Amino acid sequence: ECDSIEKAIEEIEGIGEKRGTLPFDIDGAVIKVDDFAKREIMGSTAKFPRWAVAFKYPPEEKSTVLREIEITVGRTGVLTPTAVFDPIQLAGTTVSRATLHNQDFINEKQIAIGDTIVVRKAGDIIPEVLSVVNHCGEPTFTLPSVCPSCGAEVMREDGEAAVRCNNSDCPTQLKRRLIHFCSRDAMDIEGMGTAVLETLIKESLVKTAADIFTL
Repeated sequence: ECDSIEKAIEEIEGIGEKRGTLPFDIDGAVIKVDDFAKREIMGSTAKFPRWAVAFKYPPEEKSTVLREIEITVGRTGVLTPTAVFDPIQLAGTTVSRATLHNQDFINEKQIAIGDTIVVRKAGDIIPEVLSVVNHCGEPTFTLPSVCPSCGAEVMREDGEAAVRCNNSDCPTQLKRRLIHFCSRDAMDIEGMGTAVLETLIKESLVKTAADIFTL
């Protein structure tokens, strides 16, 4: 209980300092007016009480060593780099991967395999690479010039950040397209999961979405 806003702020800062030692995770603290008559006067909006305000602590940040950059091919052919690093504890979970988005993002932060990087969870949910705190001396990572799935040359359109494989027969693109097609958000085909689709593609039984229905 605090009798002034200054003391309330002081208390919030104190909670923030011992945040890491608490037996549970918190991402903020709430100041509430504890006089019920004043609560009535202050009232509420359609969604929030005017007599309470939340303070969000900045996301926890930790450093770790970048061990590898994996390249995945999406259903539209876009190559996405993913950082694989020594596992760290962030916001109550173990994190060892984070997206690096595209080549521009890598160039901006001059990221190389072996660097010590700073990672946080955006909104305490999605891991993201913030910066490099110690460069290992290796050159900045460059996305491959060919698709890691089919070996076709990759291209970057003018004005686009994405590097893309334009091979329509790329097996990974096919798999991603079919997974999306069969997913709950699309055709919602029960029992047609990733493992089944991978087998159908491997056995050359399915090459397009139409082949699923023919089969």
